[in-house]
Amino acid sequence: MGLAESGQRRAQWMGRLKLAARTAGSFVQIAGDAIAERFGWALPRTRDQLARPEVINELIRRYTPPGQDPLPRVVGVGLSGVDFESSNCQNFLVALDFGPDASGDPLPRTAYVKLPCKELATRSFANTLGFWSLETLFCERVAQHVPIRVPRVYAAVKRGARFVLLLENLHEIPGAELFLNRDMAAGTTPERAARVLRSLAEMHAHFWGRSLQEREKILPAEFNTFTAPKWREVTRALNASALDPARKAAPDLVSERLVETCRLALERWDALLKAWYEGPLTLIHGDSHLGNCFEYPTETGPRVGMIDFQAVHWSKGMRDVQYFMINSMEPEVLEKSEHELIRGYCAELGKYGVALSFDEAWEQYRAFSYQTLMVGIVPLGLSALTERSETVLTVTRRGAAAVERLGFREWVEELPEA
Repeated sequence: MGLAESGQRRAQWMGRLKLAARTAGSFVQIAGDAIAERFGWALPRTRDQLARPEVINELIRRYTPPGQDPLPRVVGVGLSGVDFESSNCQNFLVALDFGPDASGDPLPRTAYVKLPCKELATRSFANTLGFWSLETLFCERVAQHVPIRVPRVYAAVKRGARFVLLLENLHEIPGAELFLNRDMAAGTTPERAARVLRSLAEMHAHFWGRSLQEREKILPAEFNTFTAPKWREVTRALNASALDPARKAAPDLVSERLVETCRLALERWDALLKAWYEGPLTLIHGDSHLGNCFEYPTETGPRVGMIDFQAVHWSKGMRDVQYFMINSMEPEVLEKSEHELIRGYCAELGKYGVALSFDEAWEQYRAFSYQTLMVGIVPLGLSALTERSETVLTVTRRGAAAVERLGFREWVEELPEA
């Protein structure tokens, strides 16, 4: 065994140990919350615990994001009975009554609430990888600075293994159309994809090329699960651990060649990360499929906003672009339209003064296709986790087709050593 291979094996074992330790730590946090709940110290866990005026008022008083005007005190809160599909949260509406004396801007009739899901395995996974912490941080510090439409944040807090997000109910926007994961799985059109990419270009251009110091003030690098020292090997270990189970679960989708391609990427992990995260970087959504988008009417036509920033981080803008296109479009539709869509994204960036050539964008498109594939393979292989099976199978099929068609394996083989 050579020194390089020996070093890779050590790194992989360290990653597995860190992953196991973080998983154990998440269960400890969950148990700690259960104890704290007995003494009234924990965040709400259920709909009934949250839907009380004193709870909502305390959340608004203490956890409205800095610089944002808090909602007035509520005098009544009710469960509307409206729940929403989610892969890892309890998402539901509460009705808000501000009383006859409330004044100011038009007040919301309802609020959209996100709480941790009930399933223990998914709660542990979410806390192990930290995506609830990340979304809470985004809502606290970043959401109000994003140039595209995102939900207004009324309150955001993460404590222990629990979190609460109290958000604008986008269904109250006249004419708004929200999409679900099943809409993403059904596949979208090039016309709608172009609208999504225009919004992504606007967001990316706003944050494009920020210095390290500026990026740290907005969203610290410690939350990037690919590059942060505490996550780097954990992410590799998580990807590696899913490959064989995913192959067994769906051998018609996850071929032996595909597994070999993924293993090659994991063997060249350092070189891969260097290629992905060399600047210029921008703030990306990170989970930019159709199910996390919504459309709303404007005087100039429909515009696209985004929700669920559980994977937001600093990367190249094409990471969002290819992730949307590969996950949200059927392969035969994608193949016919991807060149035109990418050129449109580059042109839209140009309107904001950002230069990205098609050739450079295309190479990034190929390079990031692996990240999109693994978003299907990881839950498929570690089946307890975050998505309904039909959705996972769909995105895995699309991701596998893209990786093969775009020649990701050949791209990895040509990478210089890190």
